[in-house]
Amino acid sequence: MRNIQFGIIGNMGPEADLVFQDRIRTVSVRRGAKTDQEHIGVVIVRNPDIPDRSQAINEGGADPVPELLNAVRALEKNHVQYAVMSCNTAHFFRERVQKKTDILLLDMIQETVDDIQANNPNAKVGLLATTGTCNTGIYDQYLQTAKVDFAKPNAISQENHVHSAIYGERTGEKTPDGKEIRKPEGIKSGKYAENAERLAQAIEILQQEKGVNTIILGCTELPLVQDRLEARFPHIAFLDPMQAVAEKAVALYHAAQEKYAALPEKKILPQPRRLRDIKTFDEQALYIAVKAKTARRPLFFRALSSLRAALG
Repeated sequence: MRNIQFGIIGNMGPEADLVFQDRIRTVSVRRGAKTDQEHIGVVIVRNPDIPDRSQAINEGGADPVPELLNAVRALEKNHVQYAVMSCNTAHFFRERVQKKTDILLLDMIQETVDDIQANNPNAKVGLLATTGTCNTGIYDQYLQTAKVDFAKPNAISQENHVHSAIYGERTGEKTPDGKEIRKPEGIKSGKYAENAERLAQAIEILQQEKGVNTIILGCTELPLVQDRLEARFPHIAFLDPMQAVAEKAVALYHAAQEKYAALPEKKILPQPRRLRDIKTFDEQALYIAVKAKTARRPLFFRALSSLRAALG
């Protein structure tokens, strides 16, 4: 088994998972992987019982955190040290999940905003995302902190051009517990061409009214139509959060492998900082490495190391 294991909390939505896995593969190849053995170790949990995140935020639907944690427990059993939730909207619940696990959960939204700051800090950004993501304001917080100029679709465009493109149009009916019933004609249902056209209408409004020149595809379904949108808008930069976090995941994997190899072969390992205090790339890589090395020690030494940490 590999020393370092990366985890994906998936099935949000299922086809987007495959796209994300391909992002991981292509980044690894670009970094020099030429054989099966040179690709990173990945454990994927596709839990179909995770409730819809937008319904939880907008319509009082079931809390997804318990099932997200069930997925995390499966990763823990498979000795995963760091992971990502492959859903933008799920990041509204990320801190609640992180408090319940010692697996380092990467922040897809932070990685996306960091990418903008590093490569195009003067961009005028338009956000395309589910209404749940928009309503939480999570992207707003990160973009404002980074002092990135951004805009979101107005309420009508958000419903008709973005959310409906992802989930399908409203039917006007509701379930007995009050959730909107939508036609199974969104990107989640595998309908691409017509929904790329819907999204194009939202982009045109953002471009004309707000002057955006960069679009965040802030839902994991949206990169499924990225090629169509890029062909329609060749002068707009499209940012895929899955790509941003894939770059980070692969880079961390290699950095953590190096730190793992450099750790001393002794009974008590250096203790990493607490998760909430970890900020830098190097601190993240060290945390992953120590967690991997500790997991391979005999139970007695792991208990001793934990006791040392508890005693300060």
